[in-house]
Amino acid sequence: MDFVKLADVAKRLVEANGRAVTLVRYKQTPGTPSQPWKGPGSPTAAPDASVSVKAVIVSVASAQALGISVPDDDTLKRTSQIAIVAPGSALAEDLATMNELVDGGVRYSVSFVEKLRPAATTLLYFIGVAR
Repeated sequence: MDFVKLADVAKRLVEANGRAVTLVRYKQTPGTPSQPWKGPGSPTAAPDASVSVKAVIVSVASAQALGISVPDDDTLKRTSQIAIVAPGSALAEDLATMNELVDGGVRYSVSFVEKLRPAATTLLYFIGVAR
């Protein structure tokens, strides 16, 4: 099976049917190096990286009907929608490291990221988000 052709079809379909969203990753370095358990200080002060992509947004129930599995029940309770994103050659960032999705000015936190990855080709990212 030619997974590169499947990836091209997935990208074309998401580009045609999706809407523009921004994925943001905040810094992960500790605010106080001597106390790393306190987390990254003020992580929302400045993004570490961001990328604009097209995403198809579906409800969790619709995603399950499409065969997309949610990692566990607790994650399902924290997730309000799932963004389906096709990776493209322009994406230098690994979407699995993103912390936030911005859709039309509304900010959602990322609760999980799953990849549809047969062989060595990532076809789609499924990004669970919650407000």
